[in-house]
Amino acid sequence: MLAKPAARDSVGYIAAVSKLDELVDWGPQPESLQGDSHSSGQLLYRTSDRQVESGLWLCTPGRWRLSLPGDELCHFLAGRATYYQDDGQVTEVGPGSVVLFPAGWRGECEVHETIRNTYMLSMTKPEAGQNTEARLLGFPLPADKVVDWGPVPTMVEGNSRTSGVMLYRRSDGCSEAGVWQCTPGWWNCHVTSDEYCHFLDGHCTYVHESGEVIDIAPDTLAFFPRGWRGTCHITETIRKVYMIR
Repeated sequence: MLAKPAARDSVGYIAAVSKLDELVDWGPQPESLQGDSHSSGQLLYRTSDRQVESGLWLCTPGRWRLSLPGDELCHFLAGRATYYQDDGQVTEVGPGSVVLFPAGWRGECEVHETIRNTYMLSMTKPEAGQNTEARLLGFPLPADKVVDWGPVPTMVEGNSRTSGVMLYRRSDGCSEAGVWQCTPGWWNCHVTSDEYCHFLDGHCTYVHESGEVIDIAPDTLAFFPRGWRGTCHITETIRKVYMIR
């Protein structure tokens, strides 16, 4: 199911995203080097200034040039591909891979088996001297990398506690990505940055201050626009891949 935001502060979401087959033809991949890669997808959310977008993307086998105009987080659900950065880094991805490509990344992508991923693209300029190598994270999460991020400070009931792995954060704080976990409880929620969330485990319910209800289950992709206010009631510990800007 795809719910399109009715207003700037509504949440866009797709339930059972890995099974979604209502995809739009986005055409052949430009700058092809080998084969005939073809893209399709579903745009979940795009800000009015077109500086941020999020959705689901599918691409068939082939090899092509790639140059990223902003920070992009990709959570791969299916397929296999290799990314070759011009500076020499090689990044292999498959189901479960989470990759952050910083703004300014340039190279080639070779899709071996049709890939399917959810993504968020933030049109941020590279920082001076920024390392543009891709950051890769896979599952299960390495236990020594999971950090206790403390209790939720806006509790209404219970004692929700957060932890996670930060994959990437710009020094200016305008972009951050990783994996976030939170235990059961009920708390007030104020989204201060546009946020992409791909929920992997658990169950929760978000209720906007207007009364709009969003039920979250595993394999739900959601985009929370900056300024969203409401409550979050977690009934089973949630884990999600996230990116904010």
